[in-house]
Amino acid sequence: MSVAVFEIGTIVSYRGRLHVVVGMTPMSVTPPLVELEDAESGRTGRVRVDDPQLVVEAPEDPPGDDE
Repeated sequence: MSVAVFEIGTIVSYRGRLHVVVGMTPMSVTPPLVELEDAESGRTGRVRVDDPQLVVEAPEDPPGDDE
């Protein structure tokens, strides 16, 4: 089974809300969990890394010189 690896600080969407990855359980823990902080409320919680509602947001393009 392949497990997604998240970097601390990654912005993700979970259940339609933006969250920041603030931690992960050790690789030996089953099922693997990712700890998320709600970007709006600051509440934290853990969800399975294979939860279909957990979506990694596409990174924004940095502003260019053509603005």
